[in-house]
Amino acid sequence: MNNLFFSFKMTPYVILFIERDGSTYLSSLLVSHPHIDAVYERFAVMENKGATAMEQIQWAKQYWTKSLINKAAARGFKTKLINVLDQKLFRNLLIEKNVHIIQMQRQNTVKAVVSKINAKRLHDQSGYWNLYKETDRMPPMEIKVDDFQSLLTERENLEAELNQFTAELPLNKMVINYEELLSDREAVLKSLFKFLNVEYKFVESKTLKHTSDDLRDVVLNFDELKDHYKNTVYETMFEEVIQSSKAGMD
Repeated sequence: MNNLFFSFKMTPYVILFIERDGSTYLSSLLVSHPHIDAVYERFAVMENKGATAMEQIQWAKQYWTKSLINKAAARGFKTKLINVLDQKLFRNLLIEKNVHIIQMQRQNTVKAVVSKINAKRLHDQSGYWNLYKETDRMPPMEIKVDDFQSLLTERENLEAELNQFTAELPLNKMVINYEELLSDREAVLKSLFKFLNVEYKFVESKTLKHTSDDLRDVVLNFDELKDHYKNTVYETMFEEVIQSSKAGMD
C-alpha cells in the first residue's frame, strides 16, 4: 500500500457498460487491487444530485489529472452512456487524458434482461442493485412476455449506441466479455492488469451472483417465455449454462 508511481506510470481508465453485464463485479475486483484506485458510478450519483454536464467533466478531468507522484498505478471509474450528460465533452476529455477504454459486453442478451428484472426486485426489497448477502436473495419470478420484449429491445438499442461510441474513440481499448469473466476469471484479469500496466495481484469481490445461470431456477414461466422466441437468435440463450471459475455477480 506504500507504493508510489510516477505520472508516466499511472494509467487512467474508464469502464463503459450498459447494465447487468458484470461491471460492478469487475469494479469490486479492481477495488481490492492495492495499486488501483477504482470508483463506481460517480456520474450517475452526480446526475441524481442535479449536477450539470460541466460539473461531471470537471470532476473527471481532475480525477484523471496525474500528479508527479501518484499512489495508484491505475485510476478510473465506470459509467453508462445514459448517465453522461454531454457525450461530446466526455469524448473530448477521454482523448485529452488518453484514457484506456474498458468496454463490458454480454453475449447472452436474454440473461441480461432477466438479470435486470431480478435486480429491480432486489433493489425494491433491499435498496441494493447487487446481492451482498444470501438473506436478500429473491425467489423465482414470472415474467410477462411483453415486458421482456420491451427490455430486450431497449438493451439492443443501448448496445448499438455504446458500440458506435467506443468504435469512434482513437484510444487503447479492451473488451471484457462477461461470460469469459465468469468462466476464466484469472485469465481475463491477467490480460486486464497488463492492459492497465499494473502488477498482477490476486483480487476478490464482495458481491454475490444473484441470478442463477440456469434460468429454469429463476423464471417460473420459463417454457412460455422460451417458446415465444422459438426459431429466433434468442432461443438457445435460454438454455445456456456457464460453468463459473469463481462465483461472479449479475
